[in-house]
Amino acid sequence: MKKINLILCCGLALALFGCSSPKKAVLNAGGDAEAAVAEVAAIKQEALRNQADLLALDEYMEGAKVLKRAEQALSNGYEKEMILNYASIAKAHFEEANIISGVRSANANRILHARKSALVAGLRNSDKLLATLDDVDDDLRDDTDNFVVSLSPEDFSAFQKKYFSMEVKAVQFRELDGVRKAIRTSSNKDAGDLAPGSLRMAKLDLNEAENIIAQSPRNPGIHGDSVKKSAESSVFLLDVMDVILNAEGTPENIAIKIVNQNRQLGILSKNVGLLEKNLQTSQSNLATTKSNLSQTEDTLKSQEEALKAQNEALKKSSTQIKFQKAMEQAGDALSEDEALVYQQGNTLIFRLKKIKFASGNSIIPSESKPLLSKINDIIRPLGAEKVVVQGHTDSIGSAAINKKLSIERASSVAKYLASFGGGYRILFLGYGEAKPLESNETKEGRAINRRVDLVVTAKK
Repeated sequence: MKKINLILCCGLALALFGCSSPKKAVLNAGGDAEAAVAEVAAIKQEALRNQADLLALDEYMEGAKVLKRAEQALSNGYEKEMILNYASIAKAHFEEANIISGVRSANANRILHARKSALVAGLRNSDKLLATLDDVDDDLRDDTDNFVVSLSPEDFSAFQKKYFSMEVKAVQFRELDGVRKAIRTSSNKDAGDLAPGSLRMAKLDLNEAENIIAQSPRNPGIHGDSVKKSAESSVFLLDVMDVILNAEGTPENIAIKIVNQNRQLGILSKNVGLLEKNLQTSQSNLATTKSNLSQTEDTLKSQEEALKAQNEALKKSSTQIKFQKAMEQAGDALSEDEALVYQQGNTLIFRLKKIKFASGNSIIPSESKPLLSKINDIIRPLGAEKVVVQGHTDSIGSAAINKKLSIERASSVAKYLASFGGGYRILFLGYGEAKPLESNETKEGRAINRRVDLVVTAKK
């Protein structure tokens, strides 16, 4: 099998480099293949911070291509020598890209600042914005003859506007993507017919937040309140739709009263789905009665009192019962290689095993997103007060880089969970290599230590 792997790997090398002898760099990791790949991945991130993907595109892309080969070879268990060879070549390309970037940045310093602001705003999290960035970058390289000449004042102003526009859209995406998804979800469930008033309000608040962000994208103190208001409107819309869909025939105005009543009762979970079977009979009776629009206020009051009594009973159910139900659901929905779920005191821990970030990267792989969707489906009916996303790494690389990477990965998972509009507060922390579960001296131990944990606190 090793011979086959070596042959395949050699084939990849020939396809990539032909008969030439590419430049190589000395690896600080020595003969440790896994550490070498992590080392080069960190240098790639440095090149991105230097905006080498703009200033030295050819060298950067060549380095990224070879690094990907190294990562694939490592994942497939190819020979160590071949992995180290790939890593050495990739490092040389990234180092060259950093040198070129330093030289060329002199003719593009001010426009680089505008581009960096867009990147810092989170532009890379949107595939659509990344495509736009590539187009603008291509135009900038053409207009500067690959940064040999400086931009004219008119061209500088035009490119500055383009990058600022992308920065605005990146902030809007970062702050409001979850709101947009919630509105789309409700619209797809016929909110336009079933809850037109709530849908209209959610759209108005979204548009207002977008406009205020456009005016002050770098100042959360200015746009923060409008973003919060928009998020609340979108969740309110989801809640109203839950009432209507769970009790067919309920008019929007009655559904709004029920949602507002739940808020007054202090129910932290903002979805009527929390009531589940305990409220099905009440909701059914409520829908039947309220379909008759001539009912009296006394009838409405008595039904709302009955709903309140059932809500109070639900609130008194113990945390242990909630966790037990959630763990049973997790046992049905999740395989052992996807996640480990267990109770720890008054929290429920989801230890995720299949969030396989690329080395040195914090972007959630598309194949891992269904797992997070299933996790949300378990947490949401639990009535969670908050979910703390904890990022952990192994000890490969510096402690500072690992700490930063763990925070970025935890943030990515937190943002993706927030996009579901589950009604629970989400926080994130990064511990880097500080809390290993196993020894980092073995490959198996390091694999276990590279993890994301979700710590769920149920509503009291």
